[in-house]
Parts: sequence; structure tokens; C-alpha cells
Amino acid sequence: MKKWLFAMMIACLFAGCSVEETAIVCGREWNPALEVVADTMSEFEMRDPMIVQFRYGKNFDFATLKTTFYEGTIAHKGEKIWDHEVAVSEKMGVYTLQGKSRHHSGVMNARELCRKKEPGPVVIEVSGDGKVLMSKQILLTKNR
Repeated sequence: MKKWLFAMMIACLFAGCSVEETAIVCGREWNPALEVVADTMSEFEMRDPMIVQFRYGKNFDFATLKTTFYEGTIAHKGEKIWDHEVAVSEKMGVYTLQGKSRHHSGVMNARELCRKKEPGPVVIEVSGDGKVLMSKQILLTKNR
């Protein structure tokens, strides 16, 4: 039994098998070659570029994906700031939310993407067909 399990693990390594966990990843950089968020973090200065990526770990089994930004913390979720809803298909397993800044070249900064005027905690919540799939808390700080 142990030999069989070991052989399956080796086969998966060579076949490129991977099981990714569901996650909301926030970062300052985008790696277009790998299509992933790079330089990930949970604390952003208001002027830092910001990209949000939802990784489901398998193909989506829902038709709509909604990303919602809230004031506050996960324990004390406050007022909804804004949300973005898109149609997705079962061929997708990752969705990336980024925008082009109106004020400078490049992607939106944390202030623009979160639509916050003042620093503080923000909750990013992702739901599929109305069911909450994952939440992540980030902190926006003053520019240094």
C-alpha cells in the first residue's frame, strides 16, 4: 500500500498535478507569464498598486462570482463600500480583479481599488451564486 501511494505521488509530480487551496491573494505586482499576483501582502500603503486574485483550487462550480469590499474587520464587518459581479464558467478556476488607474499609468492603487479615502481595515469577500466562498482582511495605511 505504501509503495502504491508513493508511486502515485511521484506520478502526480511528473504529471504536474497540484491541488491548490481556495484563497484570496492580494499583491502589488502581476506576473503575466504565470498569470498570478506577485509580491503578495495583507498591508498596503494607500498609494501601493493593488491586484486581487481569487483562486478556487478547482474549476468554478457556479455561474456568477461577486467580489465585495467592506469597511472594518472580518469579526466586525461594517458598511459595504462596493462590489463587482461577473459571469464565470466551469472552465475557469481563477479570477483576477485589477483596474487601470485614472490618475497615473499602471494598475489602480489600493485607495482606488478599495474606494477608500482614509486608511483602515478592509474586508474583501468573494461569493459564488450568493454563497460566501472566502473572506480576507487587509489593512490600508498612510503613505510614508
